[in-house]
Amino acid sequence: GPIKKIDPKDVPANPYPLPDDLEWHNIDINTKELDEVYELLKEYYIEDYDGAFRMKLSLEYLKWAMTPPGTPSEWYLGIRIKDTKELIGFFNAIPSKAFVDGVVLDMAEGGFACIKTEHRSRRLTPLFYMELIRRMYLRGMWQYYSSTERVTYLPYADMWFYRRALNFKKMLDLGLIEIPEGSSAEKEEELCKVPETANIPGLREMAKEDVPQVHALLAEYLKKFKLYEIYTEERVAHMLLPRKDVIHTYVVTSADGKVTDFISFYITDYTVLKHPSIKESKSGYLYYYAFTKTPLAKLVNAAMHHAIKLGVDSFITSDYMDNAQFLKELNFKWLNDCQQVYLYNYSFRSISSNELGVHFI
Repeated sequence: GPIKKIDPKDVPANPYPLPDDLEWHNIDINTKELDEVYELLKEYYIEDYDGAFRMKLSLEYLKWAMTPPGTPSEWYLGIRIKDTKELIGFFNAIPSKAFVDGVVLDMAEGGFACIKTEHRSRRLTPLFYMELIRRMYLRGMWQYYSSTERVTYLPYADMWFYRRALNFKKMLDLGLIEIPEGSSAEKEEELCKVPETANIPGLREMAKEDVPQVHALLAEYLKKFKLYEIYTEERVAHMLLPRKDVIHTYVVTSADGKVTDFISFYITDYTVLKHPSIKESKSGYLYYYAFTKTPLAKLVNAAMHHAIKLGVDSFITSDYMDNAQFLKELNFKWLNDCQQVYLYNYSFRSISSNELGVHFI
């Protein structure tokens, strides 16, 4: 249960103080200020450890990920330099109704977190989190969950990531494929071939009229997990209806038009920083799915088939939900990349990744 009970009267009415040269700023993402966030993330967001790749999120991707229905405007939080008004940091959160091991909680879910490199020594990150949590309290929400690579205290769960090459030659050229001892590039490329057809009768792109059935399928499927988000139809429509080069969802329908299964993935672009000729790469991330008739491995193969047609170079997922059913069969390779899942102000027992039913974008 909750670690501490928060008295609303004790929540500060004013923002936490920043260094004298800085100021808080509520970002209006419906204006050109979103362009500033885009530029900040493009230059300073997630980069791999050796500086070879940097995540590059499109404006449409940001609008999709940051604007689920009901997100408070004050949860798009920036820090500017007072004199120049330069944006040097951005954090955001989104509202979430979550099932946590038998209890339903209204809480906040962590979003993007980015500070310019030259300001990272100023310990602004703790201030960002304190201020977002203060704003969460003012909305009557007392818990917060997020995922991060950093181990800060006992996590609620952890997830290991896996990758499947779709454009084998490009991934090999980028140094993202290791050829096992005793194998060859030719053998590994053959193992990475995806069927040329999806080969699932009734498979098609999700449409608006599918929302009620997809919502019902997802809601029922997620009940098997210890931690999951409780979706409304409105949120399903926002997060799963296809958006070009952002989110792609496919449903399987029976002869009578009933949706029996669905699968989705979203696309993230990466800037390639240390290759003489390759400048960009696309990754598809497996998102939510539910299945009652079609084997999960077959659905994932169909998703990868469509991802290839969209120019995706690799397909990435973790060992959460039911993914263990297909990781080995479909030749996904383990990555040395682990995300820890944390809950703020809630005591819990740790769970395994296959008990985890929430996806952190």
